[in-house]
Amino acid sequence: MFYPAGVGQRHVWVKEKFGPRKLPGLLLTWRQGPDGWEALVTWVTADPETIITDWVPAERLGPVG
Repeated sequence: MFYPAGVGQRHVWVKEKFGPRKLPGLLLTWRQGPDGWEALVTWVTADPETIITDWVPAERLGPVG
């Protein structure tokens, strides 16, 4: 995890579940899931009309900048 729990919203890169692209997202909060840390993230898919908010495993996230 590259941000401590409890830190406010952060911009992140979200790696696609099946594919090589990284999409810009907004990390809202963290939680400890059954398989490790997960973040609630909102991001826009490659189709610019689709916005997703979902729990994403930490290994699919990366810092911006």
